[in-house]
Amino acid sequence: MPAIKIKELQHETDSWKRRLAFMKEENILFKNTISEILSDGFNRNLLEEVEEFQNRFIKADEVIGLLRNDIAEIDKLLLREIFEDGKIVREIELTFKRFRNHLLVAQRQFDNLKTEFNSFVGKNT
Repeated sequence: MPAIKIKELQHETDSWKRRLAFMKEENILFKNTISEILSDGFNRNLLEEVEEFQNRFIKADEVIGLLRNDIAEIDKLLLREIFEDGKIVREIELTFKRFRNHLLVAQRQFDNLKTEFNSFVGKNT
């Protein structure tokens, strides 16, 4: 695989890392918002919904962690490609395609969670 292509793929993985870091930061903000809601005259009738959001935020953290691990493996694969000089091109292509799909699904799920939580906060605070 040409060096320019590897560089391009490394830029893509860097972009993924930034996207996941942003999702992680947002998730922290959402969990902090839950803490604020619970400490500020909380309506106990909403406890079940708040617990559900908290569980979904924890699951989002787990997904983000798994995706970050996948990126680390992809980075290793790219380094291996540099040293093995083109022997694993197909493996890299398949890995990138698979990861792009996983990241897209995770981003959509997170965006839905964010929208639902913001709507919940808007209606109940």
